[in-house]
Amino acid sequence: MAVLAYINRGDIELKRALEENREFLIRANRSTIKSVNMQMLLEMDPQEFTTSFATSITSPRDVSLRGVELRIILQSLEIDFTRDMRFVVTGLDGYHSALTYDEVMEEELVYICFVMDGEFMKTQGEGGYGPFLMVIRGSRFAQRWCKYVEAVDIIT
Repeated sequence: MAVLAYINRGDIELKRALEENREFLIRANRSTIKSVNMQMLLEMDPQEFTTSFATSITSPRDVSLRGVELRIILQSLEIDFTRDMRFVVTGLDGYHSALTYDEVMEEELVYICFVMDGEFMKTQGEGGYGPFLMVIRGSRFAQRWCKYVEAVDIIT
């Protein structure tokens, strides 16, 4: 265990900094392209919407969310997109959610959210789902959603 803790020490420090600074990374082929922070998202005309939210221990309930479509965030980086690209959203807790090109590019489907029910989301350390939550709008189940967004990897 001590060896694994030592190996992952830098990763833990990065994760802590991302959460404290309320930012996440956009990476392509494992290289960081950009760090995205709360101020940047606020400047991208966030949308508010309502969708059903359920966890493994809670019943479905409607929640109000505010966020920016992932496609808009990625387009702001002026990336040349191709249909064979895949996207993997990773949470600070190690959870990964894979998305196809078509899912990411579909309007009003995949969002990076930061407000739930009128309040900025709490961080993992504060017992929340944030600071960022990847939401697939209108999905019947939230198992592909990704809380504590750390990075969005573009796989080519």
